[in-house]
Order: sequence, then C-alpha cells, then structure tokens
Amino acid sequence: MFAARIENVFPKEPPMTGDDMQHAIKKALEAWTLQNLCDGAILAGFVVLALVAGRAHLEALKRRLSLRVAVEAWETATDLGADLLLLGVALVGILLTNMDIMADIKVAVPWVPLGFLLMAVALVLRTCHGGSSVGTRAWWAAAALIGAGCLLCWFGFTFVMEAAGDEYLKLNSAATGAWTALSNMRSDLNQNLAMVTFVWAGPGFLVVFAWGVLAGLVRTVRWAGHKDADATGSA
Repeated sequence: MFAARIENVFPKEPPMTGDDMQHAIKKALEAWTLQNLCDGAILAGFVVLALVAGRAHLEALKRRLSLRVAVEAWETATDLGADLLLLGVALVGILLTNMDIMADIKVAVPWVPLGFLLMAVALVLRTCHGGSSVGTRAWWAAAALIGAGCLLCWFGFTFVMEAAGDEYLKLNSAATGAWTALSNMRSDLNQNLAMVTFVWAGPGFLVVFAWGVLAGLVRTVRWAGHKDADATGSA
C-alpha cells in the first residue's frame, strides 16, 4: 500500500523505446556540435584579432625564414588565415541565428550574435574595401569592429553562457541576483530575448551577406576589365 502511494506521488516514466533513444542521442550530438561551433567561433575571433594587431611581429618572424617557399607559405597563412577565420565566424553566426538552434544550446543574446555580426562587417571591409592594407581607414575600421566583436563575445561567454553556478552562489548569496539576471540572457533560458535577437540579427546577417556579394561582384567586374585592357595593350 505504501509503495502504491509512492507511485501515485512519483509516477514511473515509461521506458524509452529504441527510436526514442536514437532520437535523444541524435539531439544530444547535434547540440554538442553546435555548442562547440559557437565556442570555437568565439575563440577564432580572438585569433583574428591577434593576427591583425600583431602584424608587425609576424613580419619580424617572416624575416627569419630563409627558404622562399617558406616565406610564401607564411605570407599566405597570415594574410589569408585572418580572412578565412572571419569567414568561419560569419558562417557560424548565420547558422546560429535560428530559433530552433538557439533553443537547444546556450548562446548569450544579444552579445554573441552582435559580436559575430560586427566581425562579418569587418570581413567585408577587409576583402572588398581595402581593409587588409595596414594603416588605411578601412583597416582601422575593420580592426575596431573585430576588437568590439571580441569584447562582446568575451562578455557574453564569461558572464552569460558560463555564469557562476549554484555551487559558487551558495558561497556568495549577495551576488545571486546579478548572476541570475545575467544567466537569463541565455538563449535556451530566455525565449523572448532570443526571438528579439533573431528579429534583428537575421536581417542583419542577410544585409551584410548581400553587401559582401555585391561588393565582390563589382570588384570582379573591375578586375576583369583591367585584365582585358592589359591583354589588349600588350597585344
């Protein structure tokens, strides 16, 4: 009789079927992969900032290389590496700006999406508007956007996504309110804030993407025109 009362208070859940277990495993692997992509993109932003700000140090290291092949490989890695990493950050930002994904993993909204969006703008400046030439206005603008994006991502990751847990708050109950407010900016805990972020971040990435494609097409047409003119002149 006592056991029956316990079962009434705590009813047993039906056992998971094979399909349920397979679905749960797939969902967990999907969330794990997406979460690692988000965290990796945040770290990639800091690598880009180091490559841009530390260009002088990279040039000093290049002088130590004696083989021409090594020098060319170094220049390719340092010049193209920053842009490829920025492209990866932008693609992850586009991927994560999805309500279903933000509900499954923890993303600091609006901090991380805004940081990724700023880095996407920096990518367009570097690749299509001379932002890779050190000292130009476009270079300074791209560097500032990358720095601001890293700052936003750092704040979101440190104080929102990885906010102090219960084990720490038990030692300092006075800080519970502040940490709880920060934790509530996680996309999986605050669906309303995630929706608001999606409303502006989604179109924002779309506009930046369209801007980059249009600027790239214009540069390609100009390059083709100069190439044809040079070929005609040499003939």
